[in-house]
Amino acid sequence: MVASEGAPLRSYGRAMDGIRRMVEDVEGVAAVYARRLDTGEEVVVGDVDEAFPTGSAAKVLVLLAYAMATGCGSLSAGQRVALTASYQADRKGSGVLRFLDPGLAPTLADCATLMMIVSDNVATDVVLDALGGADSVNGVVRSLGCHDAELASDTVWVMPPGQFGMASPRGLAQAWALLAEPTPLADVCKAMTWRHQHREGFARRVPFRPDLPDFGLASPLRLWSKAGSYPSVSCEAGLFETDGATWVAAVMGRDLADLRAGSTGAGPTLRAEVSRALFDAWGRAAR
Repeated sequence: MVASEGAPLRSYGRAMDGIRRMVEDVEGVAAVYARRLDTGEEVVVGDVDEAFPTGSAAKVLVLLAYAMATGCGSLSAGQRVALTASYQADRKGSGVLRFLDPGLAPTLADCATLMMIVSDNVATDVVLDALGGADSVNGVVRSLGCHDAELASDTVWVMPPGQFGMASPRGLAQAWALLAEPTPLADVCKAMTWRHQHREGFARRVPFRPDLPDFGLASPLRLWSKAGSYPSVSCEAGLFETDGATWVAAVMGRDLADLRAGSTGAGPTLRAEVSRALFDAWGRAAR
């Protein structure tokens, strides 16, 4: 599906051509799926129905299950969980809780927030344990209409070839589309993803600043997203919103020759460039 006429159509065509070139230039396997929710336009580059490793990007599935559980009362957001030294030591990778003194007792809401803002692995496992593990989360996600995104492990820290999560770009984008509706579930999830601190991808080259509301200002682009990466894998998906358009996007790569995770790496750069191309096509054209 394409834009209807004039400048939006030209912008859409340029975005498609540019994104195809970006994906073709990647040394590895990559795919991009995006859908403008108000018009139905799609960007489909690569095999968007193939399952890719997600890394921490699958934490949005845990968040969806958490929001459902706290919303229906089966979990209390204020429940505290005392962290032990062994629990912290067993969960490596991203986050801050593993480096703090044992005995800290954050609430489940604290952990869900840390899971999304700083991609904390200890916090994620606390929430995942409270929810009953991967199978329980996957059941909730499927009940919400997402059938191509799932957790593959009951713990975040699993070494390849094991995976924390697997999803197709289309399926992971659909998980974020759930947050576009004015629902209590969306309110909880959006509040916990607004300040995602890993901004070398989607947020790098678009006019998004999550701290502007602190100054009484509005960000021209609203962006809620979650990235995930480890050597050879780079992934990000999220929800974008301007005053005139709303869209979801997922950029996923595997077997990447460039193993860098910072802003100079091939994976984050692809995510940043795709995000900018979509904003130029849909965010600017709609204003």
